[in-house]
Amino acid sequence: MSQQTLNDALILYPVLNSDISSGANISASKIQQHKMISSDFGLDPDDTPVAKTKLVYVAQQSATLTTFRAMLADTGTTTNVSFDLKKNGTTVLTATVDITNSQVDNTMYAATITSTSLSAGDVVTVELAVTSSTAALGPYCEITLNDSYIG
Repeated sequence: MSQQTLNDALILYPVLNSDISSGANISASKIQQHKMISSDFGLDPDDTPVAKTKLVYVAQQSATLTTFRAMLADTGTTTNVSFDLKKNGTTVLTATVDITNSQVDNTMYAATITSTSLSAGDVVTVELAVTSSTAALGPYCEITLNDSYIG
């Protein structure tokens, strides 16, 4: 293994493919997965945003939400839409991602997640609320999370 020293108290040992022999028999339960889940709310990039809620993930074991970002392909002329991330019907954000016509097209806007932990059975949904969407197009959002492999 190669060693990197960040300071006297912390030493990192990254495990590289060449460090693991073909017969190492490493348990799949030791693998952590970083997942990116996206939703276009069932709309094409040239569709006008409409209010919708989409189920995007059901936790099979504990997991940690890491990021939530959203955008519009075109923010339109008189637009006010909000994206929310919910666990079991309750928001997990400090504030929704609000996008108006004054914001930049095709630019991801991030939210702060206040409740990051998921347990087995938790249902994650994304909600698109639309106040106005004149000439707006293509809602899209992404969630990233970390979980362990289920064997």
